[in-house]
Amino acid sequence: MFSVFKQDGSKPPEIRNPQRLHSGLSSLGITPQSTTISQLMFFHHLLVDANSRVNLTKVLDWPEVIVRHYLDSLSVVMAVPSLFDGGENILDIGSGFGMPGIPLKVMFPGNDLVMLDSVKKKMEFIDFAVKEMNLTNTMTVVGRAEDIAKTRKHRENYSVVVSRAVATLPVLLELALPFCNVDGTFVAMKSSAVQSEIDRSENALNLLGGEIERVVNVEDKLPFLPGKLVVIRKITETPDIYPRKAGIPKKRPL
Repeated sequence: MFSVFKQDGSKPPEIRNPQRLHSGLSSLGITPQSTTISQLMFFHHLLVDANSRVNLTKVLDWPEVIVRHYLDSLSVVMAVPSLFDGGENILDIGSGFGMPGIPLKVMFPGNDLVMLDSVKKKMEFIDFAVKEMNLTNTMTVVGRAEDIAKTRKHRENYSVVVSRAVATLPVLLELALPFCNVDGTFVAMKSSAVQSEIDRSENALNLLGGEIERVVNVEDKLPFLPGKLVVIRKITETPDIYPRKAGIPKKRPL
C-alpha cells in the first residue's frame, strides 16, 4: 500500500525550512543532531505521500507540522525529563499516524516505544515508516486499549504512557493506567481547558491507583502551543476488573 516517497521531477522540490523546529527544540532544551532533523523531514515526506492513499491527518503543511505535530509531541519531555537519559519503556495510546510516538523516538532513541491504535491502516503506515527510517526497539500493536491492557505482555509493563487527543481524562485514566507499572507515569496531553476534566477524575484515580502529580503548562516553553500536560503517577496496582469491556469506559466513565 505504501511506498518510498519519490520527488516528482516535473515539480521543484518543496523547501522545508527547519529554523522554527530548531528554535522550538531549543526552548525544550533539546539539542538535535543533523540526522534527527533529517529523519523528521523524511517522515514528513512519507506522511504526505501516504496521506494521498489513506486519510491520516489534515495537517500536512510543513510549518503546521512542525508546531502541531512535532513540537506538540516533543513537549512531553517537559513532563518526563528522564526521556533524555533513555531507558524508558513508552506506550503511545491512540498513536494514529505516529504522534507523539515517532518524534519522541527520533529525538530520544534510547527509549523503547510501542504505539497502539485500533485502526489497522494507520498502524500499517507506522510500520512502513519505522522500517524506512530504521527505527530500532519500536513496534506497533493493533487493537482496542481495553482489550490489550488485559494481556500479560502489556499490562503494567510500561514506565511511561502517553496519549494525545483520545478521550476525556476520566476515560483516559481507565484506558491508560492499567498499562503503567507501579511508580510509572501517565502523561495526558490535553487542551488548556482541562481543569473541568481533572475535577471529574477523582473517583477514577482512586479506583485505578493513580494520583495527579502536577499539570505542566506547555506555553511556559512554547508560547504558541496552549496545551497542558496532566502528569499522573501510578501509586498502586490497578484492579484486574479494569479496564472494563471495550466501549464501556467512554459510555460510563468512572
